[in-house]
Amino acid sequence: MERPGRLEGKVCVITGAGGGMGADAAQLFSEEGAQVCVADVNLEAAEQVASGIRDGFAVQVDVADEDSVQAMYDAAAERYGGIDVLYNNAGISPADDDSILDTELDAWERVQAVNTRGVFLCCKYGIPYLLKRGGGSVINVASFVALVGAADSQISYTARKARCSR
Repeated sequence: MERPGRLEGKVCVITGAGGGMGADAAQLFSEEGAQVCVADVNLEAAEQVASGIRDGFAVQVDVADEDSVQAMYDAAAERYGGIDVLYNNAGISPADDDSILDTELDAWERVQAVNTRGVFLCCKYGIPYLLKRGGGSVINVASFVALVGAADSQISYTARKARCSR
C-alpha cells in the first residue's frame, strides 16, 4: 500500500509558479499530496502548470499589489477551505537592473516592489490564513546571490535577496 505524501491534506499557495522553481515546487508539492494554488502574474503560464498537477488551481496575481494578493488568498481559501503553506517565490530580475551606476530609479523600485513588497504582502495577508488553521509554514525563496552578491549587476535584486536570507 502506498504511504501518504508528506503534504497530504495541506493547501499550498505558490507564487511565481508559472515557470522555473515555482513550477517545480508546485509539481513536487502536488506529488507529496498537497492541493496547490499555482499563482503567477502570467495566468496562461499558471494554468499550464495547474493543468499538469493533481487538483491544481491557477490564479493570476501581482504580488506587488495589495488587492491582488488579498484576492489570491481569498480564492485559494475559498477553493480549498484554508491555507497551510505560503511559498513566496515570485521575483523579477529584469535586464535594466544593472550596476549601481547604470540602474535607473524606476528599475530599482520595480524590482523592490515585486521582490520585497511582494514577500511582505504575501506574509501579511497569508499568515492570518495559517493562523486560522492553527499554524503552517512560510517559505520565502532566496537566491545564491544573497550569499555571494553581484557587485557589477542586478543591484536591486541582490539587495533584496540578501535581506531575505538573513
